[in-house]
Amino acid sequence: MQAKYIKALSIKRIYAERIICGIKTIELRKRPIGMELGNLILLYETAPDAVIRGGFIADKTISLPVYKMWEQYHSVMGVEKEFYDSYFENCEFAYGTLIYRNFSFTELPLNEIYKLCSGFTPPQATINWREDWYIHYEWINVLEDCRNELMHKGRLSKQLNLFTY
Repeated sequence: MQAKYIKALSIKRIYAERIICGIKTIELRKRPIGMELGNLILLYETAPDAVIRGGFIADKTISLPVYKMWEQYHSVMGVEKEFYDSYFENCEFAYGTLIYRNFSFTELPLNEIYKLCSGFTPPQATINWREDWYIHYEWINVLEDCRNELMHKGRLSKQLNLFTY
């Protein structure tokens, strides 16, 4: 059941490190990629690292014209202006998911992910974590604690289960 709130995000190591240490508190993309308030986003660091060693709980996602996103959020982006301009070249809008809380986890390298998660393919952008894949207890603890906190603050509604088993 918890897997429906977990996604893996493809990211370069430098930006994963900046998220984990709290320098980068917004994740930027050229298009919305389905990160929703209260989701646990596992940071899949691309090759050559090919590892998950951290993540974050997603806050709200915002969309702004590229110039306005830079004006309002440059101090928490964890990227340089030159990279930002190059990344968003020819884009009208920038999409940013604010980071509610960041975490480091016990390292899970790709070779272990393959053993524990049948059919896993490293994400191009994001992938939904499947129910039949391995879920570390650290991930569940973070997810439950933060979702409960967001519900207590009135920012997240409890999901109703319409079916009984």
